[in-house]
Amino acid sequence: MIYKKYMRYIYSFLFLLLSSYLSAQQQIRGRVVDEQNQPLAGATLTLMDVEQGKVYLYTQTDSLGTFALMNIKQGKYVLSAAFITYKMDVKQVEVGSTVLGMLSFQLFPETQLLEAISIKAKKQQTITMTAGKAVLNVEQSNLAQSQSAFELLKSLPGVNVNKDGDIRIKGKSGVTVMIDGEPVEMSSSQLKNVLKGTPGTTLQAIEVMDNAPASMDAAGTGGVINLVFKKKVKQGFNGSLNTSISKGSFYNHSQSIDLRYGSEKWNHSMMYAHDYEKSNDRDSTFRRQPMGASGAKIGGSDFYMSQLQKNPNRSKSHLLKLSTDYQLNEKNSLGINLSFNDLRNPTDGYTVTRFGTGEKQDSLLQQTNFLRNNLRNLDYGMKYKHMFNERANLIASAQFNKLKGDGFEDYTITKSNASGAAIGNSRYRNLYPSTVDRKVFKADYQQELMNDDEKIGKFEAGLKTTLTDIQTSQVSEHRIAEKWQLDLLRNNRFNYHESVHAAYVSSAIKKGAWTMEAGLRGEYTRVKGDVVDEEKSIQQDYFSLFPNALLGYKVSDSYALSLAYSRRIERPDYDKLNPSIRYIDVYTTQQGNPNLKPQFSSSLALNQQFFQFIDLNLGYSAIKNPINSTYLMLDGAKSTYTMLNTGTQHQWEASLSFPIPGIDWWENYQSFYLYNSQFNAQLGNQNFKERANSFGALSYNSFKLPKRFSVELTAWYESGGIYANFRYKPTSEVSLGVSKKMLNDRLTMSVALTDAFYWSKFRAQVLSNTAESTYMLSKWDSRQVKFSLNWSLGKSKKEIFTPTAEDEDALPAGRNKQMSKRARR
Repeated sequence: MIYKKYMRYIYSFLFLLLSSYLSAQQQIRGRVVDEQNQPLAGATLTLMDVEQGKVYLYTQTDSLGTFALMNIKQGKYVLSAAFITYKMDVKQVEVGSTVLGMLSFQLFPETQLLEAISIKAKKQQTITMTAGKAVLNVEQSNLAQSQSAFELLKSLPGVNVNKDGDIRIKGKSGVTVMIDGEPVEMSSSQLKNVLKGTPGTTLQAIEVMDNAPASMDAAGTGGVINLVFKKKVKQGFNGSLNTSISKGSFYNHSQSIDLRYGSEKWNHSMMYAHDYEKSNDRDSTFRRQPMGASGAKIGGSDFYMSQLQKNPNRSKSHLLKLSTDYQLNEKNSLGINLSFNDLRNPTDGYTVTRFGTGEKQDSLLQQTNFLRNNLRNLDYGMKYKHMFNERANLIASAQFNKLKGDGFEDYTITKSNASGAAIGNSRYRNLYPSTVDRKVFKADYQQELMNDDEKIGKFEAGLKTTLTDIQTSQVSEHRIAEKWQLDLLRNNRFNYHESVHAAYVSSAIKKGAWTMEAGLRGEYTRVKGDVVDEEKSIQQDYFSLFPNALLGYKVSDSYALSLAYSRRIERPDYDKLNPSIRYIDVYTTQQGNPNLKPQFSSSLALNQQFFQFIDLNLGYSAIKNPINSTYLMLDGAKSTYTMLNTGTQHQWEASLSFPIPGIDWWENYQSFYLYNSQFNAQLGNQNFKERANSFGALSYNSFKLPKRFSVELTAWYESGGIYANFRYKPTSEVSLGVSKKMLNDRLTMSVALTDAFYWSKFRAQVLSNTAESTYMLSKWDSRQVKFSLNWSLGKSKKEIFTPTAEDEDALPAGRNKQMSKRARR
C-alpha cells in the first residue's frame, strides 16, 4: 500500500513536470491563403519577440499553405505573414499555458506600390547566359515549343547541326548529348531521328555547357548539350494538350498530351507525343579530276562525276514518359520513371550518277533506294532520396536502357550509255539488326555549407558505374543470276562491351565577393570489341582524371570576372569502331576504324560580366587525338567516309552576349562569337595543316503586343570555316512566330515560319587527298509553316514540385522548413 501511495506521488510529480514543460514549450500552427482562399505556398512567417524586439523564428508555408513553429517559449509575440506582391498580415500572439488554436492568414494583392520602393516579379528570360553555360528556356517561347528538339538545337548560341545529326559547338566536334543529365547511347543518325520525334512542348529547357560539373560524366570535349524534360507538378490535376500541323514540301503533324497530378505525398506525370514528318532531303556531289598522268589534261577536257540523291524521308514516332514520386516520410522519398520511344523511318528515294569528260556525258547510273529503319528505346529506373537533415541528402538510383534497331536497305542499280540504252543492272540488299543494353548505377551525396545561418556553398561526392553491352550485325547480299548470294566482304557481326566506373568530389563556396568551385572526377574505362567472324578484337583499358575549377571575383556591382578550367574526354562511338563496310551507293561507302583512340581536351575560359547583363567570354582549348569524320578519295572514282584521329588542335574563341535593356515590351538576347578551327592530318601522301577563322551571331527577339498578341523573331548566321576535311560556306536562318493567348490564357494559338529564306543548307569543298576537286551541297526541309494550338488543363494553382536543371531531385510537396534566428539573450 505504501509503495502504491509513493508511486502515485511520483506519477503526479512527473505529470506536473510534463505539463509545465508543455506549457513552456508551445507550438504555433496555421494556414495562409490568398484572396480566393487558395493556399499560398512559400509564404514567409516571421515570429518577433516583443520583449526583445528581435526575430525569434521564421518559416515558410508548404504546398497546402500550412505552417508550424515548434518549441516556442512563453511570452508575447508578433507573427507576420508575407508573400511577394501581396499585402502583409500581422497578428498578436501570446504563448502561455493553454494550447493555441489554428491561426488563419488571408493575404490580398498589393494595389498601390510604396513611393520609395517598387517590387517587380522578374519573368524568366527565354535565353540566359552564365559563365560557361547557355540555357534556352523552351517553356518561355511559343516559337520554340512549335519546333522539334532537333530543330531547337540550331537556336542555341554557337551550335551547328547538319542534316545527318552531327553536332558542333563553335567549330568543335565531340559534343555529348544528355537527356536529364544522362548521356545518350545512340549513333548520331539514331539520335537525330529520336530528337526529330520529340516536340518542343515536352521540354522545359536545353542547356549548353562548356564546363559541366564533376557530378556529370566527363564525356564531351566539344561541350555538353542537356535536354531537360518538363517535371513541374502543381497541386491537384493539371496538364496541357498540344496539336500542330506544318507544311514544307509535304504536310506534317504532331500531337502531345501532358497530364500531371500532385498531392502532399504523391506526384504523378504522364506525357505522350505522336509525330509524323515527311521531308525532302537532297544531297549533291560533284567531282572533277584532271585526265592523264601527273594530272595533265587530255584534249583540254577533265573527267567528272556528278551525283544527285533524293530521299523523301517519312518518320512516324511515338514517345511515352511516365513518372511517380512518393514521399515515404519527412526524410525519405522514392521515385520511378519509364520512357518509351518507337520510331519508324521508311524512305523511298533514288540516286543518279553521271560520268563524262568536259561537258559530254559518257554514262549514267540510276539507283533506287528502298530503306527501312525501325528503332525502339525503353528506359526505366528508380531513384531513392534520403534527407539526413535540411541541408544534407543522399540520392541513389538505378537506370536501365534497352535499345533495339532494325535497318533494311535494298538498292537496284541500272547502267545506261550516253544514248540512254541500258547496258547492265545489279541489286544489293543489307540487314542491320542491333541491340544496346545499358545499366547505370549511381549514388550522390549533397550537403549545403553554412556560415552561421547563411548558406555559403555546397559539397558533393558520388559514385557511378555504367555497363554497356552492344551487339550489331550486318548481312549483305548481292543478286546474281536471279539468286541472292552473300557478300562475304561486307558481312559482319560486332560485339562491343564497355564499362566505366567513376567517382567524384566537388565543392562550391561563395564568400563575400569571391566565388570558388572545384571538382575532381576519376573514370576507369574498359572496352572490348569483337569482330566475330574475323576473330579480330579491340581492347582499350585506361584510367583518367578530370579536374575542373572556377575562381570568380565581383569587383563591383558593375563588373565581375571568373576564370575556369576543365579537362574532358570523348570516347569513340561503338559504330565508329566497327570495321564493317556500309554501302551508300556504287561509288560511296562508309567504314569504321577499330584503331580509334579517345580524344581528350583541356580548356581554359575567362568570363567577364559588365553591369550584370553583358557577358564577354574568352576561351582556349587544346584537343589531343581529335576524332574527325573524314571523306577519303579511293581508286576508280570511289570514296569512303571514315573516322580518323588527327593531329592536336589548338582552338581560340571569343563571344559577346547581352540583352538590350530598358524596353518592357521587348525581350531580347544578342550573341556574337568568333572562333578558329584546324585540320591537322595526313591523308594518303598529303599532309594537311588547314586553319580557318569563323564568325557567328544569334539574335532572339520577343515583342509583346496589345490584346495578348506576341511576336518572336530569331535569326542566326555562321560564316564559313573548316569541319574535318570539309571547307564549308556560310549558312544562316531566320524564323518568325506570332501567338495569341485566349480564354483566360488557357488557349495559346501560334503560327510560325522557320527558315523563311531557305538559307539553312550545307555547301562545302572537300580537302582532297588526290588531284580531284570535290564539292557538296545538302538541303532539307528546313523551311516550314506551322500552326499549333496549346490548351492548358486543370486549375491554375501554385507549383509544389519544380525541380530545375541544377536541382532536379527535389522532394514531393507537403513539407516546410523552420529556420532559427533566435534573439541573443
